[in-house]
Amino acid sequence: MLHERRIRITTALGIGCGLASWAICAHGMGLEMPWSQSVLIVLINALLGFTIGISSLRIHWMTHGAALGLLFGVVLALFTQSHGLGFWWAIVLGPVYGFMIELCATVFFHADIDAW
Repeated sequence: MLHERRIRITTALGIGCGLASWAICAHGMGLEMPWSQSVLIVLINALLGFTIGISSLRIHWMTHGAALGLLFGVVLALFTQSHGLGFWWAIVLGPVYGFMIELCATVFFHADIDAW
């Protein structure tokens, strides 16, 4: 049984991480980003949060968040490299965002993983 509270929390945190990624690209790195690329960066991170929320892998929460974050970071890095937005920032921030989403959901909000 999925915990709806966990899914809502992790998806909201994913959207927050996506907005942070967009701010890093657009303002921190000074890149010119079309609207469609900005939305895609936010949506990929929202999907990361949603995936963390619905996943029931039987691994420690730290590893769980970082591994899924790395997976989504690689996908985002391939996209951003092909559009000239850089490569390494997505590889580095993916596991960091995944870890932070899982940390906030599991430790701060007490929305544990529902492992079958």
